[in-house]
Amino acid sequence: MSVFRKTLLLVSACALGAPITSRLTYASSAQAAQAQPSAVNQQDACLPMAMPSADVLFNSPKKVFAHYFYMFPLSIDNKPSAQDYYNTQYLSKSGESGKWAQQGGFLRQRPLGVAVSSDPNWRLLNMEKEVRMAIARGITGFTIDVLSVKEATDARGHLQLLLQAAQAVDPRFKIVVMPDIAQFKSDSDSVTKIIASVAASPAAYKLADGRLVVTAFNAGGNPPEWWASVLNQLSARGIKVAFVPTFLGWRGKAAAFADLSYGFADWGTATPSGGRNMQGDPAEAHASGKIYMMPVDPQQYRPKGPVFWEAGNSETFRNAWMSAITGGTDWVQIVTWSDFSESSQIQPYTDATLARDIGTGFYNLNGYYAAWFLTGREPVITHDVLYYFYRREPSNAAGPAQSLATRVTNSTAEDNIEVVAFLTAPGVVKIATGQREFTHDAPAGVSSFKVPSQPGVPAFSLVRGGSEVFSFQGGVQIYDVGGIPPGVLDMTYWSGSAAKTGRCSL
Repeated sequence: MSVFRKTLLLVSACALGAPITSRLTYASSAQAAQAQPSAVNQQDACLPMAMPSADVLFNSPKKVFAHYFYMFPLSIDNKPSAQDYYNTQYLSKSGESGKWAQQGGFLRQRPLGVAVSSDPNWRLLNMEKEVRMAIARGITGFTIDVLSVKEATDARGHLQLLLQAAQAVDPRFKIVVMPDIAQFKSDSDSVTKIIASVAASPAAYKLADGRLVVTAFNAGGNPPEWWASVLNQLSARGIKVAFVPTFLGWRGKAAAFADLSYGFADWGTATPSGGRNMQGDPAEAHASGKIYMMPVDPQQYRPKGPVFWEAGNSETFRNAWMSAITGGTDWVQIVTWSDFSESSQIQPYTDATLARDIGTGFYNLNGYYAAWFLTGREPVITHDVLYYFYRREPSNAAGPAQSLATRVTNSTAEDNIEVVAFLTAPGVVKIATGQREFTHDAPAGVSSFKVPSQPGVPAFSLVRGGSEVFSFQGGVQIYDVGGIPPGVLDMTYWSGSAAKTGRCSL
């Protein structure tokens, strides 16, 4: 079967127990032009609209990259998910010989479980799955954070495997190499080797003039003269580079790096104001003759810190996407696809229960906004879908099983339950939590509704014309200030969605 006809199946578990299935098919341009939203798409509990075909997404002059952190693949050890390294080590307070006991464990989320594979190339096959998952939600490439020369140059290293995976799934899905300067500091030899390692790959992103697109995390950690030396060494090898450095605060570095750079990128901040205040950045970069790659962050909670930035449920993510759309940025970098250590991933996630419907919200929202960004047209909402976002405990909850307290880095933490409604017509959205019920007169289109968090399992419903359209419960329980049963702190925003046909379960 041609890679252009590969199909991703997303199964939504119907509330009545009958599974419903939606498909994203890589159709030809001609087929895409004739396609209409199908009955299957109309029933999808994961998306409120029909995703554009892969042809439409890849033919856009704009690009959506997602930051790929290779330390957290779908499977680390090819073991059954309930007994794999994520469940027994990373999610356990006592995991890795108690290395993270003070923090209550290294992670609070993990990727969705995958079946054990008998194929010796299981790592590559799992990466191919990730590429398909990304394309299914409007992502056209990965920027891959590289932390060692071996990972870049070894044929079985994650960088080379990801290049192979992208080429195998869809040659239009491109990889941008990102040496991590926080790791390499002023080691120019290593950075040069890493960049050179991708130059011959057809999956590495190149401009129409043949220049290899390269970014770097915290590029401002080294002065422009240092980078000029690296780029000159690469040029001497016949490798011409279009450099798009990723800064931790791009405005303070842009002028000094202008002569070296094809464009600028920023890492961003996972706060509602941070997402909202980026709208003017592309115009500023364009005024200096550069393209701009805007960050889009969902949330930032680092159990290893332990620290979090208040993201306001989905508000940070939606604000950043609207800044990218209305601000006219050239490229987007989702921060991140898979950095579970900072809880910033939009890849669908779960916990030790392996439930497949409790970490799907950011992934699915990305499909809506990426489709809008890449096509330049706001997607048509074909059916009603409600998304929820909330934490399973308040921000001041006790964590008796860990010795380090978690702190918020920006202003004041929020403790709210949010519903983001995608409606074909006005309706009443209801949130029942604790002993209270809250209602919101939601307009047609997209709207957000927040209410104070209360212990229990919240219930959500949509009412129209006095009749209930559908209702469902949230995927995780909310506990009081005593904290969650394991006694560790979890500031993750858990999320999911449902439609009339049932809940989204990937």
